[in-house]
Amino acid sequence: MNVAAETSGRWRRILGSLTLAVLVEQLPWSGLAMVLRPDFVLVALLFWVLHQPQRVGFGIAFFLGLIADFQDGAALGQHGIAYVVGVYLVLYLRLRLLQFDPFRQAAQLFPVLLAVQLVVLLGGWLAVNPPAGLAILMPVFGSTFLWYLSALVLRLWHGKGAQDSH
Repeated sequence: MNVAAETSGRWRRILGSLTLAVLVEQLPWSGLAMVLRPDFVLVALLFWVLHQPQRVGFGIAFFLGLIADFQDGAALGQHGIAYVVGVYLVLYLRLRLLQFDPFRQAAQLFPVLLAVQLVVLLGGWLAVNPPAGLAILMPVFGSTFLWYLSALVLRLWHGKGAQDSH
């Protein structure tokens, strides 16, 4: 297989999964599912930043944040800035995160996801339309669980078992 075809395949996987995450955000959520709904776009973004940092970075994060702003009807740039903060933190912790099993990765990513939601909350407070309450922080739990499942599936796919080898 030549290099151009391999590069094209990687980009297709990245763009396909990010597009799927944006589309899943559009599903009709209601009730408790709406409150605990993970931020699919953020989880997919951070996943690719962790595993393909040379391809997915700050520019794509800000662009996806602007898309999330349009989807949620938030102030323009509110999610974009928060996603850039999340990308920075994952890049800072990248080598550490790659050493952990899925449970520990999710535990290490929980504060990152919380920081992203706090930046979204702060941006909402500074904008014209502040959030009504702290319910905006609830998706952190769903996003952490989604990260755990994604990391577990990836680990099992590569034939490494669910537990850490140490």
